[in-house]
Amino acid sequence: MRITNTLKAVAVAAVLTAATPALAATTFSTNFDSTNFGPGAGFTTLSSYEGWTGGANGIEVQYNNVAGAPFSGANFVELDTNANSSMSRMIDAGSYILRYWYSDRPNVPANSNGISVLLNGSSVFTSAGGAGGANTNWSLQTFAFTAAAPTTLTFAALGRSDSLGGYIDSVSLSAVPEPMTWAMMITGFGMMGVALRNRRAAAKVTYA
Repeated sequence: MRITNTLKAVAVAAVLTAATPALAATTFSTNFDSTNFGPGAGFTTLSSYEGWTGGANGIEVQYNNVAGAPFSGANFVELDTNANSSMSRMIDAGSYILRYWYSDRPNVPANSNGISVLLNGSSVFTSAGGAGGANTNWSLQTFAFTAAAPTTLTFAALGRSDSLGGYIDSVSLSAVPEPMTWAMMITGFGMMGVALRNRRAAAKVTYA
């Protein structure tokens, strides 16, 4: 029984250790709906919003279907204020999966709708965009990457700088466990299985 309890304790410790990221990875989820901008439709340009810092031209938040329906909630970001715009935030070193929903701006040509994802100023992923239709056409964008050191993550407009550009909504960044972390989790679950089998075997012992 004492050996079984020891195995269980070690297994639980291994799983809990594995559940803690090896690096202090940054994770977040934002859908730009933390502020109610009022009952009417409109847009506003902010210097920062929900952990993002705007570039020279700020961050445009549209709300209540002023120029297309959001993916979720009432608000989303258009990355073209009075000119091509961007928004950035710092993330820690780690392996990540970035997810966000992208839409062309309705009734805007393809050469004004593109959005780029940048790490420390270098483009690593692009939502090329197309010609906008009558309404928004949200599609999930997914990109996996590793940051070896603290890094600036940026979304930036591409193409024509004309105050009309692509949309983003519901952005999330998730940490990906490293191979050693997966190995520790597998080991921990294996040891828990051994402990459970030993316990069942002990429970079958009967005495005359």
